[in-house]
Amino acid sequence: MTLLDWITLLAVVTALGLLAWRWRTEHARAEQWQTVAVIADRRLVDARQQLEALESQIAALEVAQIDGVLVLNQQGTLLRLNATAHEIFGPGAIPGESLMTASRSAELDELVSGARARQGETDTQVSLEGLPYRVRVHLADGGVAVVVLRELSELQRLGRARRDFIANISHELRTPLTSVRLLVESLMTGVAESPEAVRGLYEKINTEVNALEQMSQELLDLAQIESGQAVVRLVPVSVRELVEATVSRLQPQAVRKQQGLTIHVGEDLVALADTEQLSRALGNLVHNAIKFTPEGGNIRLAAHRKDGDIVVAVTDNGPGIAAADQPRVFERFFRGDRARLRQSGTGLGLAIAKHVVEAHGGRIWVESEGIPGRGTSFFFTLLPNS
Repeated sequence: MTLLDWITLLAVVTALGLLAWRWRTEHARAEQWQTVAVIADRRLVDARQQLEALESQIAALEVAQIDGVLVLNQQGTLLRLNATAHEIFGPGAIPGESLMTASRSAELDELVSGARARQGETDTQVSLEGLPYRVRVHLADGGVAVVVLRELSELQRLGRARRDFIANISHELRTPLTSVRLLVESLMTGVAESPEAVRGLYEKINTEVNALEQMSQELLDLAQIESGQAVVRLVPVSVRELVEATVSRLQPQAVRKQQGLTIHVGEDLVALADTEQLSRALGNLVHNAIKFTPEGGNIRLAAHRKDGDIVVAVTDNGPGIAAADQPRVFERFFRGDRARLRQSGTGLGLAIAKHVVEAHGGRIWVESEGIPGRGTSFFFTLLPNS
């Protein structure tokens, strides 16, 4: 080969080498870009999954949140709101609307604007659609404002019930304690000279002590219910034995009012019950019947099977319960018409009975014509043992 041929061959080999090197470089670079693209796709999928999980968590929190929550941008436009806020403001409250349009409340709009102007959080009370709300405005980064609304009417009702309860308890405690003190003073000063008069004073003291005992038991029962300590343990229980034990315990109170207590319960009725708690519930019903039935009245306790349940009934021939009061008789602290207001009591007995019966898987209700002398019947169901 000539020198020219060698030079030509060398040039061709060099060119081929350069082409091969360039191809390998481009191929490696393509593989690198492909690897980068795969990693980016995986990270994008992970980010999307995390975002979806976060959205699901936020949605779950919004559903569980009992307060209304609004999120606004710096311009006061609604970004999002939870289900409670939808219920407060109606279908017109949607993302993209201004707070004024969504809420139809100039007071709320001015409240948020004022918080932005002061650059400080706000906690106050406003009226929306005639209902009181506690409103808190929180300012976040980026000019975002979070408005939290809590409806206060139920809290105010509970506050009134608590105040009424304390007032009632104070009155109910003062009355028997004052009576006991006066009766004891009468015994100490010798006002009652004959044995019959002394016995009469002792009986009155015993009556007042029973009233105090009933109140303290109801308060204890309520405390146990609210703390969750009232655990129900269901075992087979003879309904007749349970009724007889309750009547035996309360018989002295009926005797003092010359009332008749009759039992109509078969020997074969066996229910699944917690004896202690059910005795308490039944005792509250019988105690009420004795308290509201006039002297010489009659109280009947009965039980029978119906529709797969055992139905227990406590019936009296007292003044009855007005139709307007019947839906509320099982509310805590509720005390009905004037005939019943004249009687002492905490207003807890029926509420406790309702809780106990429902904890047994039963239901409780009242029937009354609201006519004096026609009386009242309280019914509750129990699960039979078989």
